[in-house]
Formats: sequence, C-alpha cells, structure tokens
Amino acid sequence: MARATSPILPSLTAVLLGCFGLLAQADEPVKDPAALEFFEKQVRPLFVTRCQSCHGAEKQKGHLRLDSRDAILAGGDTGAAVVPGKPVESLLIEAINYGDLYKMPPKSKLPDAEIATLTRWVELGAPWPQHETAGRSPATTGAFDLKKRAEHWSFQPLRGSAPPTTQQSGWIRSPIDGYILAALEGRGLAPAPETDKRTLIRRLTFDLTGLPPTPAEVEAFLADESPRAFEILADRLLASPAYGERWARHWLDLVRFAETAGHEFDYDAPDAFRYRDYVVRALNADLPYDQFVVEHVAGDLVNPPRRHPSEGFNESILGTGFYFLGEGTHSPVDLREEEASRVDNQIDVLSKTFLGLTVACARCHDHKFDAISTKDYYALSGYLQSSRHQHAFIDPPGPVRDKVSELETLKGSVRQSIGTLSPTLSAAPSAGGDGSSLLFEDFNGSNYQGWFISGDAFGSRPSQSGELLLTWKGETPFASPVAPGQAHSGLVSDRLEGVLRSRTFPLEKRFIHCLASGRHGRLNVVIDGFEKIRSPIYDGLTLGVDSNQPRWFTLDTEMWAGHTAYIELSDGGTVDYTQAQSRYVDGSGFLAVDEIRFSDQGAPPALPASPAVDPVDLSRSDDPGLRRDLARYRQVEATIQAPTLALAIVDGTGEDDRVHIRGSTKTLGEIVPRRFLEAIAGREQPAPASGSGRLELARRMVDPANPLVARVMVNRIWKHHFGQGIVPTPDDFGVMGRMPTHPELLDDLAARFMASGWSLKAMHRLIVLSSTYRMSSQPVEKAESLDPDNQLLHRMNVRRLEAEAIRDTLLAVSGRLAPTLFGPSVPPYLTSFMEGRGRPATSGPLDGDGRRSLYINVRRNFLSPMFLAFDAPSPFSTMGRRNVSNVPAQALTLLNDPFVVGQATLWSERLLAHQRAGATRRETLTQMYLTAFGRPPTDRETAEGLAFLGAQAGSSDMADEARAWADLCHVLVNVKEFIYVN
Repeated sequence: MARATSPILPSLTAVLLGCFGLLAQADEPVKDPAALEFFEKQVRPLFVTRCQSCHGAEKQKGHLRLDSRDAILAGGDTGAAVVPGKPVESLLIEAINYGDLYKMPPKSKLPDAEIATLTRWVELGAPWPQHETAGRSPATTGAFDLKKRAEHWSFQPLRGSAPPTTQQSGWIRSPIDGYILAALEGRGLAPAPETDKRTLIRRLTFDLTGLPPTPAEVEAFLADESPRAFEILADRLLASPAYGERWARHWLDLVRFAETAGHEFDYDAPDAFRYRDYVVRALNADLPYDQFVVEHVAGDLVNPPRRHPSEGFNESILGTGFYFLGEGTHSPVDLREEEASRVDNQIDVLSKTFLGLTVACARCHDHKFDAISTKDYYALSGYLQSSRHQHAFIDPPGPVRDKVSELETLKGSVRQSIGTLSPTLSAAPSAGGDGSSLLFEDFNGSNYQGWFISGDAFGSRPSQSGELLLTWKGETPFASPVAPGQAHSGLVSDRLEGVLRSRTFPLEKRFIHCLASGRHGRLNVVIDGFEKIRSPIYDGLTLGVDSNQPRWFTLDTEMWAGHTAYIELSDGGTVDYTQAQSRYVDGSGFLAVDEIRFSDQGAPPALPASPAVDPVDLSRSDDPGLRRDLARYRQVEATIQAPTLALAIVDGTGEDDRVHIRGSTKTLGEIVPRRFLEAIAGREQPAPASGSGRLELARRMVDPANPLVARVMVNRIWKHHFGQGIVPTPDDFGVMGRMPTHPELLDDLAARFMASGWSLKAMHRLIVLSSTYRMSSQPVEKAESLDPDNQLLHRMNVRRLEAEAIRDTLLAVSGRLAPTLFGPSVPPYLTSFMEGRGRPATSGPLDGDGRRSLYINVRRNFLSPMFLAFDAPSPFSTMGRRNVSNVPAQALTLLNDPFVVGQATLWSERLLAHQRAGATRRETLTQMYLTAFGRPPTDRETAEGLAFLGAQAGSSDMADEARAWADLCHVLVNVKEFIYVN
C-alpha cells in the first residue's frame, strides 16, 4: 500500500526551491524600479562622497572599487565587498560598523543613518542600474539628450481622437466603453455581462464612500426600477460627506501624511489635521483640480484666497501644509544636508503626486532614463529654498481688523483726552558708529520694508513719533509713550499675535545683538531654513525676552559661520517650536525691538541714553469721556481670541539654488535659475517677478499645454475604481514606469477632465456610469487564457478593502461609527508592544471614539498594527499604489485583535435588540447577512447559522444567546466576502 503524501511536503518543497532560486539569483541585478530609485537617491551619493576617493576609478586601495556593482561583487584583496541580500555576510557592512577586522572609513565612522541606508541596500539585493560598468558613472554613461528623451509618450501633447467604432454598439453607455470594447474585440473577446444590482451598489458605495451600504439602502436601490436608478445612486454617494473622507484617504497616501516627524523622538507636527480636513472639504466641494494643485504649490500666494463659505478662514493656504508632512530629524548636525534632504523629499512628493515623474532621481546627476536634468532638479529646489516653514494665521481678517480699527480710534481719543505726556520720549540714539558692529535694522522707516509679516501684532509699520501704549495692572489703566523706530507687537493690544521675519542673509559676523524689551517675547535665528524643535545644539539661537527696559540680547552663531539665516521676532502668543506645539501663552505677551546689529565682538554696544518715563496712572482722571473710552477699549480687547494656526509655507527671500555636484552640499556648482521642467515648459522661461515664484510655477504646472497633471490624476481615479491604473505605475509615467494599456482612452479622459473644469466628481461620474464599470467580476475561461492579468478589462477586478475601510466597515456594522467630520485627531490606541522614544504618555481609546480611520492620529513611529497588517503604507514618500498581500497576520488580526472582537460583540448586541423586538432567529440571521454582505444568506448559510446558534446558545439562557451571536458575528467578519468587493 502506497504511503499517503503529506499535503505539507509539496508546499515545503516549493518554499525550499524558491529559497535556492533566490540564492542562485542573488548576484543577478535587481530590476525593481523602487529599489533602483532608492539606490540613486540615497546610496549612490554615499559611495560618491564617502568611498570613491579611495575606491574609485583613479585610486583602488586594496584593489577594491566601489563604483559599479560588478566591481563590488568582485571585491578586492579580501574578497567580495557585498553578498546581495545578506548584510551580515557582507564585508562592506562589517567595515562601516567598525567590526573587529575592518573599520571604514578609517578617519571616522559613518553616521547611523548612513549605515542603515547601506545595510538596507544590501538587504534589497544591492540594486544598481544594469548597464553601468566600472568607471562609467551616470555623468559619462552616454549623452543626456533632452530632446530625444522628451519624445517619451507621457511628455507628448494629448492626442484627440474619437472613440473607435465597435461591433456591439448596444453595450456602449459612455465614451469609455468604446475604447475598452474595441480593444477586447481586437483580441476576439467580449466584455463580461453586467453584474447584479446587489453587487453593484456594494461596489459603488465602497468605491465612493469607503463604507458598506445599509440594508435599507440596498432595498431602496433594488426597488427602484427606473433607467436612472444607478445614476441617482451615484449622484447621492458623490454628494455624501463620506465621499470626501474616502478619497481624502487616497490622497493622503500621495503626500505621505502623518502628524509626527518620526526618527528618534517622533515629535508632533502641530495642527497637521487642518491639512487633512482641508482635503476632505475640497473634495466634497468638488474644488477644480487645477485650483487644488495651485493651492498645494502656492496657496499662500493666491490673492484673494479662497475662504471657507461659512467660517471665512483662509482655505487656500492650507494646501501648502503638504510640504511639511515629511520626516524630520530632531537634531541634525549637518543642517545643510538636512535641508537638502528635506527639499529632496518635497521635490520627490511634488513631482510624483502631480506629474507622475521621479524628479528627485536627478539630484546627483541627470536622470538615468527620463527627460529630467540635474538643472531641472535644482531649478525646482530654488523655489523651495526661497520659501519658509511657518504656522500661518488663517482666521478671516475682517473681525480682527474691525477690532484693531476700533482700538486705534479709541487710543487716539485717549491720547487727546490726556494731552501730551511729559517728558516726550525722542528716538534713542544709535548704539553703533564705532565700526565694531554692523547695523542690520533700526526700524526707522515708515514700513517694514524687507521684512515678512505674519499675524496682526506688529501692524504694518514700526512705531512712529507720538505713539502711546495702554496697559493695565489689575484694573488700573496706564499710559506710556513709545519711542519711534521700534518693531512693537503691543502698540494696539498685547493680545494680538504675530511674527516678523527678516530677509535671508549670510552669517559673516559671529554675534547678532538685538536691543529689545518685552514679556514672553522671542528672538530666533533660523539657520538654512531649519526650524528647530528641541536640541541643546540650537539653544543659543533662540532667546526669550522678558525685560521691562530695553537691553541687548546676544545670539552666538559661531557654529554656523558661512551658512544663511534669517531672524524671527515673535510676541508671546505665537507658535513656540521648542515645544513643538501651538500655544497661546497667556494672552498678554509682547516684543519691542529697537535695532539689530551684527558684530564679531561678544560685548554688545553701549545702551543708548534715554530718559526714564514713568507710566501715567489714568485711573486718577475724572474725565468721563476718558473713562468711557478706556472701558470700551478693555471690552473690545477682551474679545480678541487666540488665532487659528495651520502648518503652511510662505515666501522668503527669492534665491536661485546651486547645483550640488553629485548631490553633495559641500561641492557646489553653477547657479540654476528657478523654472519648471525644460522638457515641458522649454528652456526660456520668465524669471520670477518677486519672492519665491511658486505661484508662477503652479500656473505652469496646470497649463493645458502640460499633459502630465491631467493624465496622472485621471489615471489615479481610474486605479481606485478598477484596482489598476491605465498606467499600472501611477507614480511613474517615465521610462521605468509601465506603458498605458489604453493610451487613447487615457488621453480622452484627460481632455474631458480639463474640459469639465477639472471636476473630479464629473470624472467619477463618467467612469462609474459606464458599462465597463458595471461588468461582473466572474472569470470566463477564454478571456482568462488570453488576458490572464485582465489588462484589457474583460471583467471587473475583485478587490480587497484597504486597512482603513476594513476598520470603518467594522464600525459601521456594529453601529459604533460616529458621523463627526473634521477636528483634531483621536490619539491612537497603543498596545503593550508599541514601545520606544516618542511614545505618547497615554493611549487613545481602543475604538478611536468610533471615528473613521481617517481621523486617527498618524504617528510615524507608532503606526496601527492592524493597518500595517493590511498593507497601509508607512508615510515616508508618495504611495499611489498600495501593496495588496494575503498573509497570516491578516487572519490573525481578524481573529484576535481586541478592536475586532469588541466590534463583533457590539454588532451582536444590535442583532439581539432586533430579536427582542420580535424578530425570529431566522429573520435576525437574514438581517445579519444583509448588513455584512448586502445580500440575504443562502439556504445552506441559513441552515448552518441556525445550527451554530442552536448549538452555542440552546434556547433559554440569554447570556449564552448573546455569546452565540457575538461568536457568529466574529465568524462573518472573518469571511473573505466581508473584506473583498466583487
């Protein structure tokens, strides 16, 4: 008798053969575009700057070259430098970790981050472009022919063409259908039949809202037999607030949205939720996509800005928050490198998200494949170097300006009532003149020329002669004269908030002396555009100002000689970056700055002589008009609220960037004028008229002559409706990306998108009302053999829900889903395994207060284990196409996660209430299936469900009954149909 073969053995054999296959192919070049991009952006610059001076084309110590993959695998005197996929066995990794035998580089160990980068590169199989050989660097591997490279399909203008004629014209509901059907007929195939209405409403509801349809919604759709039933359903779902939430989640993947900076301390990104809410509102309002793009690139420069229809705050500037949603190091030693890395990430996200291009791959050299030069990269970098990170004041200007105007009028009346203060304070004499210091600013002009103003505190000009300051000590009012020529944040009211930022300047003197007084004021020097969070390295660059009398405050910039900087003056209520949070100190801070000087002398200039003037006690006056004015002044001042702040970008000093030769901040090349990509906008582009020029950049991006923005966005929409884009690589329309499966359809959709006024909802409507979208997902043997990957779309793809949609569905079926939109994020639930620096002191609620997953705080170092199990991306770069895996961790999550178990129990309580209201077990079971799957149970499912309940609960004990229903709910959650859409 033959012995039975264990079913495990074939699987084990396959695994072992797969492993041996991997080993056999370990020395084969890696072709994965993402891995090659990682090499070009992060690894090659390390080899160039750290290794190739001793192990390159000109010098090979130990006969080792590190300028090609072949040379690295061949190794030197001691053998191969790298074993692909095995960092532990790689001599290179041992050497950079300063092992027992080798220590490289010999002078000093690489930073941990660079060691981690090289280790990761080896783990990935040591990816390296295939065509490069030793000594042939990107700069010398063939000529960079921009004109020839720009012939690539994605750079070409949109091709207008009518939908092709087909044989089955009756199938065509939409222009889309003609293109799909023609491609199928060309292969002798036919489209799948239309799916049933239950599947259709479940498909469309998940696609547009990310939530399941309720049983009542399903029944209403089934009952509507009108020809427009599906169209009416689509319009209802597009009008639902849940539409914006659903598609905002897709968008946040592109801009690597997170609310902390990751790295060592995972510090907060204050008010990042306002960007998320902005996206939801923009999508629900069907903001034209070209305007959406402009607001992202230059929303701070849109004039007049788009304002919230009811609350009046500035919506346009909120779009720029995406620039600063990336990672951030809390205490970088090399600020120029940190800033270059931040700009690299910003360019990477900007170009992939809106253009579908990997522009960041041109940081170190001309792009290896696409029509993108290194000059293109640094031209874009100049726009960002000319811009600054800030917390923007977004409140509507009217109410505050009305209060300021009334306060100024009242102050004028008070001045007339009390007469001229004596003695009159004249402008303080200059403290300079001895040649030891250089005057940077004395604020003696009629405006803040050369300074950038945020908020209302500093007004529009420095103090002038005859200014009056009103203050209160308890209930007693006082009046004091103000010296002219001050940047003073309390002239109107110390409850107003604001920031002044200087122009950018080179640090040529060691010390910055500021003559200032204030309460809770702050002086800050920002080096290379890097906004500090917390670190002893930068403590000397920020000073608090708490002094009633003017005195010198000195900032020492010795460590940053030769860098660029700007000065930031802020009153007591503005954002304090050292605490990494928005705060309103006590509503009574101010800062007054007389002058700023640069010097190599640590001792500040002598204090200018100024007569002491005591404040005048106004409570002694018997003037009823004065008393009335003071009372009204106090009343109006008390209504000034803390401003609403949001993460944003603002203009700084316009600067063109220099090429960083081979990506190194220490080796600078020629200056590149700011401009858009040459392959799209041409070589001759007007220089920015003023400031950063980002608004001109934004307009060039959305110019109809640029085919990429429209193509990329319609492809993203298509991808989320069908599971795969017309271009299967949604973030890469370049040579390393894949060709479109239906190029004429893509161009047709892009043209219609622009013609519709860039309406996203119109594009959704066009797609979902097509016959193509309504096809069944059931496979047909002939079609599967000729089109196994469904590239021709002969049927609809079966798709698994994303992690967030799975969680939201659990909340929906359990009845726990909260309808609340917007607002600060809910803290994440932290398991006992989620440890490390930056861990919040307390955990959030297990169910996130019932809020949709969109509103759970995204902490880079403490991402949800459930989300990670279901392929939610780590938010580090643009992710237009999530992985879709099928791994044991997913089944274990649905079986054991306490959130899942809790929602199953809540769902069972809803069902029990249904039963207590008079429903039978059979009726309750039917309701359960309608809720979970949008369909009634089959006869077999009914029989098995009733048998399960009978066995688990018996017939009398309600506690047993409750447990039985909870168990059955948990079983249905684990059915594939619960997390898949046909």
